[in-house]
Amino acid sequence: MQTGTQLRQRFLEETMPEQSFQLLFNHLPGVLFFAKDLKGRLLLANQALLDLYSYPNEDDFWGVTDFDLLPHSLAEKFRKDDLRVAESGEPLLEIVEVFINRQGIPAWFLTNKIPVRSREGKVIGVMGTIQDYEIQRELLPRDSDLMPALEFVGANFTGEISIPKLAELSGLSVRQFERKFKEHLKTPPQQYIIKMRVHASCDELRRTRKSIADIATDLGFYDQAAFSRQFRKHMGMTPLFYRKEYR
Repeated sequence: MQTGTQLRQRFLEETMPEQSFQLLFNHLPGVLFFAKDLKGRLLLANQALLDLYSYPNEDDFWGVTDFDLLPHSLAEKFRKDDLRVAESGEPLLEIVEVFINRQGIPAWFLTNKIPVRSREGKVIGVMGTIQDYEIQRELLPRDSDLMPALEFVGANFTGEISIPKLAELSGLSVRQFERKFKEHLKTPPQQYIIKMRVHASCDELRRTRKSIADIATDLGFYDQAAFSRQFRKHMGMTPLFYRKEYR
């Protein structure tokens, strides 16, 4: 049975010469980089990704999969996206999704995935970049017409927020606002609000003894069931499991 290091070397040997992307691994500020084979084994990564998963020795990292690193539901989602890219041969770009480090602290990232091809042009894996989603928001100029809406959401995301109100703050029609918001933030405004609530709930679950029902209502969810449904969708686990695992 081949070791992870041997799998990595073989993977590099099979890639097209012009795909010498490994030379850029540690020179992409603010960007995580990875490449996997068709079985989902991580065979290339930059130092930032190794640090995210707390792997001081890179040789221990080669050959692991998302299922070794992440909650099962999240790993399943990432695997599904990988297979879609590998089978279609087409890139999958600007995916807004969550990652969790080994301390259970979540962060939202913007992910891009493209196929890796062999010298013969055959797809042999998937490579991609992962960038902190906060950077995407910071790219907006301060005078952007979306800034009043973003500032309002940041201050009021635990309460009822109507999209027409946000559009009014931006001086746009609802249709214009939704289109422009998704274009720049890579996610619809309602999903953006939910992501902020879910992210805030992680801190509450880790740091307080508040009941899950109280956290749900405090953060603007209709009830505990609605909160649990959204939390599982985005985090890949239930709030209770997250609290037990990372408190």
